Amino acid sequence: MNELQEMLQLNIDDIEPESVTQIEKKRLLHNILNKKKHRFLHYAVAVGLMTFGIGSSVLVLSPTIAAQIPIVQNIVDYFNGDTTQFTYFKDYATVIGSMQTSNGVSIEIGDAIYDGTTVTIAFAIESKKEDFGEHPIFGSPIVTNGNVQGSSVTSIKKVTDTTYAGVITVTPELTGGSPRTVSLSWSPGSVWNHETDEIVEGDWSFEFKLKKINVEGIPVNYTDTRKDFILNVPSVDITGYTINVPFEVEMPSKYELSNLPYNIEFEVKDEFGNEYEMLTNLAGSTTKHAAKGSYTFANLQSGSDRLTITPKLIHENEEILFDSIIINNPEKSGK
Repeated sequence: MNELQEMLQLNIDDIEPESVTQIEKKRLLHNILNKKKHRFLHYAVAVGLMTFGIGSSVLVLSPTIAAQIPIVQNIVDYFNGDTTQFTYFKDYATVIGSMQTSNGVSIEIGDAIYDGTTVTIAFAIESKKEDFGEHPIFGSPIVTNGNVQGSSVTSIKKVTDTTYAGVITVTPELTGGSPRTVSLSWSPGSVWNHETDEIVEGDWSFEFKLKKINVEGIPVNYTDTRKDFILNVPSVDITGYTINVPFEVEMPSKYELSNLPYNIEFEVKDEFGNEYEMLTNLAGSTTKHAAKGSYTFANLQSGSDRLTITPKLIHENEEILFDSIIINNPEKSGK
């Protein structure tokens, strides 16, 4: 008889209540009170719930089952007022639902998306005693296909004194283009409160794979020259979640990427006047005077028939505009 069958045949009257910590009670109550009508993480909580009379304790779970309850429900909802990045996150995300505890600190990976260019991971932190300040910092980065190279942006919101919701968006350097599947591994190593310089070390270790969501690569074969800068955009990659603009740039001989005074930027707008939010970017040298990279924008799915993408070189008060790239019928892409 397997474990599930044994659980289903349990007599609730024969189960002895087990003591749990205050933080476990607090976590459970927080999740119940904040339950929203969204797709929840697929955690196996199932049988084992015991109810008590009205009093200081409403519900008590065994520690084993309580440990499977997510630290924070609907992690990305905490960021919806600050960014358009997560408007369609839940429509495309893969549920990971993995949580590990070490030295009194629990780290949970909730959902994640791989769009062919970037990886976005929703996570949560909970400590039994430590306050990690407003923005805790991890000791080690996420590794993609065995490679730590790339760029990343981390956003964190403090939910309670010891609980945090966070999102990491990684633009990895992917060898050989855009693979259909990526392997992710993450061993944070430590959590650092940079305000107090306190560090908690731990042995958390996560490994999982993500399949690329549907990507429509639209060839544009764009080339333009301004002030001896030659900019190439071979295609624009559109998903229901993001818009990715890969680029290559050849610089005048007096410049290298390391001493380039200009920022290479892109502006994305639709015919309704909506300006699309830039989420992350990556650039790296290919030769001494050339570089390649990408810019990633949130897809608003505004119902537009046309996107206008304008490359720019910006240095202090100087702005050099390249010719715009026009993408027709973008809403038919990335579906």
